Amino acid sequence: MEVEFRKQDKDCTQVLKNHFKQNEYNGERLDRHREDINAANKAIKRLECHMDRLEAKVKTQEETIEALEGVIENQQVVMARFRSCECAKGRTFG
Repeated sequence: MEVEFRKQDKDCTQVLKNHFKQNEYNGERLDRHREDINAANKAIKRLECHMDRLEAKVKTQEETIEALEGVIENQQVVMARFRSCECAKGRTFG
């Protein structure tokens, strides 16, 4: 009977050792996953900042385009008036 208890005790001890080893391994894996997640979160934040800067540049460029379109329209009006002016009669312009 005592031999049987010792064998069971030895088996239980081995099972516990195996569980501890597995827990250590899982803990290390969990740490690596946390590191990966933290690195990914940092990369996401950098990308969000970059996107914000790009969106601001696009907005500025859109505003510049609108302003240039207004300038072109004004120049077209000026040219049309100049062409119809008496001083421009008989001359050719592009």
